[in-house]
Amino acid sequence: MAAEAAAAPFVSPTTLRRVSGSSTTQLTIPARIGYRHILYDLFVTNPPSYGYADIAVGTRVFIRLPFQAANCVTVSNPGQKHAGKGFLWGLSDLFGAENLPNAAEDEDINITLNAAATRIDAYYAEIQPQDVSSHSVNGGSDAKVKPFIEILDTLVNSAGTSINVLNENMPTGLGLLDISGRVKATTQFTLLTMFADYVSSGTNFTEYSRLHIFDEDEELFTPLNHEGLFIDYTVTQGDLYMNFPARLYFKPDQPYIFKPNHQISVKADVAAVTGTGSTLRVALIGIRERLG
Repeated sequence: MAAEAAAAPFVSPTTLRRVSGSSTTQLTIPARIGYRHILYDLFVTNPPSYGYADIAVGTRVFIRLPFQAANCVTVSNPGQKHAGKGFLWGLSDLFGAENLPNAAEDEDINITLNAAATRIDAYYAEIQPQDVSSHSVNGGSDAKVKPFIEILDTLVNSAGTSINVLNENMPTGLGLLDISGRVKATTQFTLLTMFADYVSSGTNFTEYSRLHIFDEDEELFTPLNHEGLFIDYTVTQGDLYMNFPARLYFKPDQPYIFKPNHQISVKADVAAVTGTGSTLRVALIGIRERLG
């Protein structure tokens, strides 16, 4: 992962600029000749459940940030910080701050929510490096290595084992998998963390749920007993609970690399469903590398 330009500079929160909007679905950080813009953080007050924010740099969707269903906490209000960082900037502790969205002088940064929220706040830096025009620097719109989140949303309305959780909720062309569930031939994905979430209040919840993740025929993370990862929030905060402002998240003992053309399977075991069930949201978070 050799850098094509210097890493994104450390920026103190006192030097960051902020753009905000109320009761809106979109914010724009406009391009400015002679400057680059680096998006450091994003906060959304009252984000829509199962929603997301698309961050586009220029004409490319850079990343889709998933919101929580009910139990987890990802993108939240500006008061939800750890060491001064929210979800996006906090994730950069895993994937490297040099890979934060970095717009050239001819590129806007557009943030678009799937539904209106009470408030959106974006924090960014305006910088003047020697190279203000390249799109392929670290964090650039055409960088070969980018932070990536694969979002899988699956309705669970009946009990069962090996319920398929491979319904991508991704922008066109950005998904990790092809139509057969294989990692795309030109892509390598390094998994750094993940979460699973669903509504578990009222009458819509799944009981004693577990999640199994396979690379080809090998089960990951609990391979010896094949019991899967515990994701039942009606009992306790399970293996894949995430509260990122509090820095509570699943982390493999070492990053796991999904190779090109490998068959990926994500399966849920659900012993019981109450009411109408709920949508199970699984997010795989890491670094995506374009090969070739």
